[in-house]
Amino acid sequence: MKTVIQNIRGFTIQATDGEVGSVETLYFDEQTWAIRYLVVNVGNWLLPDQILLSPVVVTDVDREEENISVALTKEQVKNSPHMDTKRPVSRQYEVTLHEYYNWNPYWLHAPTYSGGLTAPRTAALEKQPKGTEKTAAAAPADKGDPHLRSTEEVEGYHINAVDGEIGHIEEFLVDTDFWFIRYFVIDTKNWLPGKEVIVSPSWIEDINWVDREVSVSMTQEMIESSPEYDGEEMVNREYERRLYDHYQAVVYWKEAQVTH
Repeated sequence: MKTVIQNIRGFTIQATDGEVGSVETLYFDEQTWAIRYLVVNVGNWLLPDQILLSPVVVTDVDREEENISVALTKEQVKNSPHMDTKRPVSRQYEVTLHEYYNWNPYWLHAPTYSGGLTAPRTAALEKQPKGTEKTAAAAPADKGDPHLRSTEEVEGYHINAVDGEIGHIEEFLVDTDFWFIRYFVIDTKNWLPGKEVIVSPSWIEDINWVDREVSVSMTQEMIESSPEYDGEEMVNREYERRLYDHYQAVVYWKEAQVTH
């Protein structure tokens, strides 16, 4: 993993010809944990105006400067289909958006998971085989629920271990190499003063969207004794190995083969 960011809200969006807005929140697919859109405010605090940008247009993420560069001009973004913030994102709006930018519709080839509670997959699964590209206009009519949730909405959800409540979701760690939610940051201060830990979406057993609760497949003691999280900078491969070893979980990355 090269880049994992805890709080991407407020990052400036840099078009090819200048600043165009800032990130308000992220929309992720509740079935795959893939980040589908950056919600960008192109207005101001008096007159907010939001548009959606797919991570496919991102060319660089500068964590130090809190900038995200995109392969679009300010004019392209300005003329983008604007969203109705009072309504959920519809498939029809997504089709309009993808047609405007000539993006390949992710829903034509996104992997399907049973229950939607499995480990994140890499961006390679988002790519279509050469010669099979389809436009949004050519896509079969799909007016169903895109299954999108905002990271802002899910912050604060209670975390239930197998033997009781253990904390709440404080923030998310976003892997910007593949644009997935890699980990949840769990605040356990009500049980463990001053301690935060992280868990992977692949360890989730169930999510109750109505009651704002997330159930994980670990005990309170396992979570309490897991490696402490103290900022995004510490999430490197060594830390991840300790985390996955602690939970005896299968790693999502490929380990280098040792040859003799």
